[in-house]
Amino acid sequence: MKPIGLTLKHIVYNPFTSRKSGELMIVHLCLNCGKISANRIAGDDNTQSIIDLINEPIVLNTKTLNSFSNLGIILLTHQDREQVMACLFGYHHT
Repeated sequence: MKPIGLTLKHIVYNPFTSRKSGELMIVHLCLNCGKISANRIAGDDNTQSIIDLINEPIVLNTKTLNSFSNLGIILLTHQDREQVMACLFGYHHT
């Protein structure tokens, strides 16, 4: 299993701040069979490696992207970096 991105689970939108929140998950792809899974971040996960997933996006083929869509997984992008930092460290940088 290779970590390929981040997503949010149980997304809640705040209409007053226009921010979304949820549980940050690491999306993994099995390099052998193509299975996709989203797993909770553990306390002993390397924080810098998690941040790298949002800073250095992995290019995926159309078939894999369609699989994400079918599973309801929306990968976070560099534009979601502030949200990732808030999930990891508990604050929003303004």
